[in-house]
Amino acid sequence: MIIGIAVAAVLGHPKAGAAADHSASGWVYAVIVVLGVGAAGIVQAVGYQVPALSPGLDESEARRSGLQTYQQTMFLRFAISETVAIIALALTFSQNSSSVLPYVLAAAISMALMAYHVWPSDSLIERVQARLDRNGGRSRLADVMYGRL
Repeated sequence: MIIGIAVAAVLGHPKAGAAADHSASGWVYAVIVVLGVGAAGIVQAVGYQVPALSPGLDESEARRSGLQTYQQTMFLRFAISETVAIIALALTFSQNSSSVLPYVLAAAISMALMAYHVWPSDSLIERVQARLDRNGGRSRLADVMYGRL
């Protein structure tokens, strides 16, 4: 949000000698949408790759390992989701326009990706826990995340 305000302040005034049309090129919006779709695919493909916990692992070690794995993959999913906005920021400044709309579109896409892939919702926690526990280990990730242990 703060970056968007700063971008609007910087781009909000037409450049001296610029053409009357200050909107961004159509290809910029297309690139941003393609980046969003690509980021969504990459997050789905690599953002949930977690090693399964072994069934014989000590309970406290399994909880610690599960939480640590969740945090590591959460940061990976966050970084992939945020790349759309970061690349759009560079594209926005590279255009000879005073429009902040390309960045706004990319920020909305990034926020949607983060809401689904990063925000610790019940379904996300259950998805990661299922992948951790797929070989019979018991991470109890949901209990750890909700402070029930």
